[in-house]
Amino acid sequence: MYDNNPYGNDPYHNHNPYNSNNGQNPNLRQNPAHISGDRLALAAMVLGILALASFLSMTIYPPFIFGSIAIVLALLSKGRAPRMTTKARAGILCAAIGLAANCALCSTTFYMLYTKPEIMQQVNDIFESQYGMSYTEMIESILNDGTTSVP
Repeated sequence: MYDNNPYGNDPYHNHNPYNSNNGQNPNLRQNPAHISGDRLALAAMVLGILALASFLSMTIYPPFIFGSIAIVLALLSKGRAPRMTTKARAGILCAAIGLAANCALCSTTFYMLYTKPEIMQQVNDIFESQYGMSYTEMIESILNDGTTSVP
C-alpha cells in the first residue's frame, strides 16, 4: 500500500530517515497546545496600544479604527473561557481610553468651531487661501447643490 508512495512518509514503518519519532507516536509533530485565543488577545492589546498612541499623536481616524478592531478581537479571544486573559483586558482598556478620548477631542473641536466666531473666521481665512472659497460658503454650496465649485 505504501510502497508506491513517492513522498516516503509512511507512518507505520521506520525506514524513513526524516521520521524522528521512531514509530512510537506518529502524532508527535503536531503544534503544542496554546491557550485558546491568545493570539487574538495579543493582537487586541497591540491594536489597543496603537489606538491610544494614535490619539496622543492627534490623528482622527486611526483611534476609531484601531480601537474598534481591538475591542472586537478582545471579545473574540475569550471564546468559551469563563474569563478574559490579561492581554485581552489590557487591549480593551487601551482601546476604550483611546476611543473615548478621541470622541471627546472631536466633539470639543466641533463645539469650539461653531461657538467661537474668531475660530470660525480663522478657518474661513485658511479655506479661502487654499480653496478659493470660505468654509462656510463650501458647506452652504454642498448643502444646497450637493456639489462644490472649487477651482
